[in-house]
Amino acid sequence: MHIKFICILCIAVSCIFCAPRAKAQRLALKTNALEYAVLSPNITFEARLSPKFSLQLGLGTHPTNLSIANTKLTNFRIEPELRYWFNRPMAKHFIALSATAGAYSLRHKDHYFKGDVLAAGISYGYALVLSKHWNMEAEIGIGLGSFKGYDYKGADNMPSQKNYSRILPVPIRLALSFGYVF
Repeated sequence: MHIKFICILCIAVSCIFCAPRAKAQRLALKTNALEYAVLSPNITFEARLSPKFSLQLGLGTHPTNLSIANTKLTNFRIEPELRYWFNRPMAKHFIALSATAGAYSLRHKDHYFKGDVLAAGISYGYALVLSKHWNMEAEIGIGLGSFKGYDYKGADNMPSQKNYSRILPVPIRLALSFGYVF
C-alpha cells in the first residue's frame, strides 16, 4: 500500500509543479476546518491547470490517542482531486473527481480494525471569494471505498493475514475549507 501512496503523491505533485502557466490565481494553500474540529490536522495544495480545471492534493491525519465513547481512530490520508470549474478556477461552483488513499486503525471497545482504504467518487462544491487572496469553500461528495485489512478482537489477537475486505459507500468529501490564493 505504501507504493500506491508514493505513486499518487508523485503524480499529483508533478502535475501541480509542471502545470502550464496561468495568469491569475495559480496556486492555493488550504485547510479543512471541519477536520480540525475532530482533531485531524490537514493541508491541501491546489494548482490551476487551465481556464476551467484545477488539481488539488490534500494530506490529512488523525494521530491522537484520544478515545471517545470507547472508540479510537488514527489514520493518514492522501486525497487528490481533479476539479472542473463552471466559472474560473478557485471561484464559484465546481464538480470534481475525488480520490482518497489511506491507512487506518480503529478500535471500538475490544474490537479492532487495521488496514488500508482506496476510495473514489464525485463531489460538488462552491468557492466563495472573500478577498484578493482569501477563499472559503464548501464541498460534499460521495463515492465507493475498498477497505482491506485486519478485523479482530483483543489487542494481542491480530491475525497473521488480512481477513477483512469490503467495498462500501463512503462520504468522499465533507469540507468547509479556508484558503490562501497566491
